[in-house]
Amino acid sequence: MSDAQRRMIQKIVAILAIVALLGALVLAFLDDATHKPVAINGDILGSVTDESFEDYRERAAESLAEAPATEPAYALVTFTEPLEPAAAAALLEPIDRVNAMVIALAAPFALPEPVAGETREDVFNRELDRIAASMVGIGDVASPTRIDAVVVRDTGDALRSLAASEEIAVVEVLPPDASWGRFGVRPVEIPGDASVEIPGEAPAADPGI
Repeated sequence: MSDAQRRMIQKIVAILAIVALLGALVLAFLDDATHKPVAINGDILGSVTDESFEDYRERAAESLAEAPATEPAYALVTFTEPLEPAAAAALLEPIDRVNAMVIALAAPFALPEPVAGETREDVFNRELDRIAASMVGIGDVASPTRIDAVVVRDTGDALRSLAASEEIAVVEVLPPDASWGRFGVRPVEIPGDASVEIPGEAPAADPGI
């Protein structure tokens, strides 16, 4: 990843963090449950500080292998490369619940289930449109159009089947007793990821073998 791409990612993450915070504040204002303190139980999805991607992938693979076959659990599904909403929706079609999506290395954006007549692609597009509208007039960063990862909930067998796809880089699963809203999520950076396109910057030439 070039320095320009890394700076662009940092700028996007900062802007998306503001957008996510504003959305969270609105939800908190509307949700009576937030009038009572909610404690984080210590569970975290994603790589920890100074953990290499290989170490994280090994740890995540262990959590996936240990996930109970028929009990649903939350999982962080990181794509091999960012996906357009249609591709992400098609890939996740067998999954029971998609709870949130991750853009770049920003905090997750919570997602509702599709209402009657809608698809997950519609849900993804609506949230991306909301993010784009929130970013109007903020800096010179292009609005995101692709999804880097998602938080889902399904059985161990379903998650293992999903993980077999070439479009999935890694799947990390929490214990079945983990509750939504009571665990943290840290986005995973894929080595060599160039998911942020720099306007006017051509891809690096293939040096050959």
